[in-house]
Amino acid sequence: MTYVTIRDVAERAGVSPTTVSQILHGKGRFSRKTRDFVLSMVKSMGYVPDSRARAMRSDPVKTVGLLVPDLRNAYFADMVASMEEELYARGISTLIGSFGEDSARQDSFLRNIMGQRIDGAIVVPKGVPTHGIEDVVRWGLPLVFVDRRVPGLTSVPYIVSDPGQGIRQALQALYRKGHRRVGFVSHSSLASTTLYERESAFRELTAEMMPDCDCPVVDCEGEYDSRVAGLDVLMAHHVTAVIFGYSPDAITMIGLMQKRQLVIGADISVVSFDDIEVFRLMTPQVSVISQQAQEMGRRGVREVLELIGAREDAADDDGKVASPQEANDSMERHMVAIPTIFIARDSIGPMHRN
Repeated sequence: MTYVTIRDVAERAGVSPTTVSQILHGKGRFSRKTRDFVLSMVKSMGYVPDSRARAMRSDPVKTVGLLVPDLRNAYFADMVASMEEELYARGISTLIGSFGEDSARQDSFLRNIMGQRIDGAIVVPKGVPTHGIEDVVRWGLPLVFVDRRVPGLTSVPYIVSDPGQGIRQALQALYRKGHRRVGFVSHSSLASTTLYERESAFRELTAEMMPDCDCPVVDCEGEYDSRVAGLDVLMAHHVTAVIFGYSPDAITMIGLMQKRQLVIGADISVVSFDDIEVFRLMTPQVSVISQQAQEMGRRGVREVLELIGAREDAADDDGKVASPQEANDSMERHMVAIPTIFIARDSIGPMHRN
């Protein structure tokens, strides 16, 4: 008696075995037309799942790698903590690393984990294509980007925050308090798609909401000296409020403002991205645009586990796991955008100086 296998169905339907397996298990992201067509092939060919294949799969998921730019940055520390807790609750251990915004260190970590027994990875990438990232994708390791994406990679799902809502809410709050000169501080040297999107959202929203107002954008390309120069530019424009796209810039420049005898919340209002603990400990407490870092981390875990599960479900009837290429072929890249939220605190107040 000849048994119909997943590969037989895939060949007849013109798709990969992984696609057939995902559709049979109700997973993956496929059009209704594709899903219905594959299921019709399954029915017409008389395919019956073989329980032996499932029994012959590899061991359950045990380890997921987590890589972020800087664990000293409270924002990334919160994100990693949420991911580690979510994975631990599922009995999965973690390998955690940081790369200091250095592409070579990022790639070194990725190559190291590929040489170990690791089942998937969640990465906050440098934001530009690198050989290490491309090697991971080519090798077929289940991979999810969080907070940032890498332009040009078409197969890696990513979880990001949508800066538009939070910036709009912050600008509305400042406008109601009389502010018409609002500056934005960016940090281009990080080569971060996230920071670029925040700056773009600020430019678009100020053009829409404050078309006749002076709303300068300054770029802190380095560390302390560039932040001093950036503050000089803002003061030359007589801004009465500042939105920071990068929280380390905010921490340093708030200190510089105070050294110049500016009273935060009175002489100048400030808002920063990242709802980190230090902003709640400052006097006054700093208003923030929260990216919901912990929620992004949890969503990243769910995404990578779905990819890992899809790879396991792609085992054929002989218990043979699908190749990395087969696994990648059926995974459509997708984005999850988590809205940002403005949290008002005492660092914003009525505009009262010229």
